[in-house]
Amino acid sequence: MHPRSNDPKPAGERVVRSVFAAMALLSVVGGLAIYLLQEQLGIPSDTARIVSSVFLLAGIADTLVLYFWARIFRRRT
Repeated sequence: MHPRSNDPKPAGERVVRSVFAAMALLSVVGGLAIYLLQEQLGIPSDTARIVSSVFLLAGIADTLVLYFWARIFRRRT
């Protein structure tokens, strides 16, 4: 697969951004699942709240990386 000359973003950058988006979504869904299924999983409610919060923070961090991607990885030409 050859990159197109009129494509402003390289294929590798799109893949990495897609991975960050998937990680953000999976983190939020995973945190919600742990919080909602805490009894079935046998996790105490305090522990489930902490673990869910950590997953939510990871999702927020991934989303912020995506939002500020252009500033973080600015190309110098």
